[in-house]
Amino acid sequence: MEYIEFKGIRDFDAKETFTCGQCFRWRQGEDGLFEGIASGRYGKVEYSKGTIKIHGAKEKDRDFWFDYLDLGRDYSAIKKELRKVDDKLSEAIDYAPGIRILNQELFETTISFIISANNNIPRIMKIVESLCTHYGKKTAHGYAFPAPEVLAEASVCDISEFTHAGYRCDYIVKTAKAFTENSLTKEKLKKMTREEARKTLLALPGVGPKVCDCILLFTGIRQDVFPTDVWVKRVMKDLYFGRDASIKEIDEFALKHFGNKCGIAQQYLFMKARG
Repeated sequence: MEYIEFKGIRDFDAKETFTCGQCFRWRQGEDGLFEGIASGRYGKVEYSKGTIKIHGAKEKDRDFWFDYLDLGRDYSAIKKELRKVDDKLSEAIDYAPGIRILNQELFETTISFIISANNNIPRIMKIVESLCTHYGKKTAHGYAFPAPEVLAEASVCDISEFTHAGYRCDYIVKTAKAFTENSLTKEKLKKMTREEARKTLLALPGVGPKVCDCILLFTGIRQDVFPTDVWVKRVMKDLYFGRDASIKEIDEFALKHFGNKCGIAQQYLFMKARG
């Protein structure tokens, strides 16, 4: 099997990166390596002594994988900066120092996190895979995530029958239609302010504040967002507030306390809280 490799890579751990809740199409095989399909491209990721090998990847896709794994970002510098914030965050960084925030495709990330609402990771992964199997383009190693125009034309009843995603099925079709009608892109969102980008995404069916911030963070659009679910609310209560705090309170505190890399800080805190 052909592969591409990147040398001189620090601050990367495949398990921490692919199991921190930011993606749902990567699975660990019997050989211990994680394999998945991103934007229709298959890869099996191996990391050893500063070298990442992506088995099954094509040389023409080198730039894609470099960007997808966020290999151009200096995470050593980011962690050094975040460690200065406080000892609690520094301890969280020590728990999972190899996390990198993936630069994922916008539509797939949006639909995946709509599915994630009030759901657990194994079930999210199963629903997403069923969606790909029934509506995605077949590749040599599985199925690509379906295009917006395909899901926009799909029947809500059929999606429900194939995926058992419940009330989310209606959101999937309506959001797919919104993507096709409005030509929503990462480039457009990157040009917006944080609040403008949030407002745009919150207008999509099935997208609430937490899903919105997950989309912005896990597509690489913004790092100054702080997705807050029950785990994050719990860790913020235990470590910072000493009481239950509203999402608005947490959001304002996170940006002020952790700075414009608060989204990356959130991932360290989330992993530590989840254990």
